[in-house]
Amino acid sequence: MKKKKLGIIGGMGSRAGAFFFKKIIDYSPADNDQDFLEIIFHNNSTIPDRTKAIVYNEPSPLATLMQSLDLFNQNNVEVIAMGCITAYHYYNQMCAHTNARILNPLFIIAEDLRNNYPDIKRVGILATTGTMRTGLFHRELRECNAEIVTLDPQKQEDLFMRSVYMKNGFKSAVISQEAHQLMQDAIGELIHRKVDLIVGGCTEVSIAMDASAVQVPYLDGLDLLARRTVDYCYGR
Repeated sequence: MKKKKLGIIGGMGSRAGAFFFKKIIDYSPADNDQDFLEIIFHNNSTIPDRTKAIVYNEPSPLATLMQSLDLFNQNNVEVIAMGCITAYHYYNQMCAHTNARILNPLFIIAEDLRNNYPDIKRVGILATTGTMRTGLFHRELRECNAEIVTLDPQKQEDLFMRSVYMKNGFKSAVISQEAHQLMQDAIGELIHRKVDLIVGGCTEVSIAMDASAVQVPYLDGLDLLARRTVDYCYGR
């Protein structure tokens, strides 16, 4: 079997990128070393924060993302995935910079909703303020015939964004119990708003979420991307 060479852009944050890499390993149909994919993992922690760029007009991450693409292009990478959903705001510009296939989790989430949850009426989205501001989910899910439900702006910042960006939040080396509680409160707020399904639209949600403790179906954007990446690279 000819496997495709994979490039992963990590560092957004580093734990989320490593978590994605582990999922690629876990889902690979491999019995020995040689069965696994050849992977170039670039933990590009120099990439400026995506939400700060989008919301507060701070430095754009695009030039630094292109540095990862240059590394992959030099090493004949055929497939690329990123451990940050907000970064897919720059998807079109990145596609123009490489001949590799960049797999987009937003497309994959939309496809999964259409195929497996056609009767869902209210979809709750947990994602960064940067992702919300770009309208990525509203645009990609508009053909799913479901209402998009998000946290109100104050709770978005006080619960979700704080859990991710606070000292010892989900972007930190050590994650506090307070960060876990704030994330659970954000999830609970969506449940309170009577959503039929929750989408984890930020890779830090993947780290925090215990799907068995949620009363509604949960779609993990990072997990779906990992599964599709493995399938594509193995030609399945």
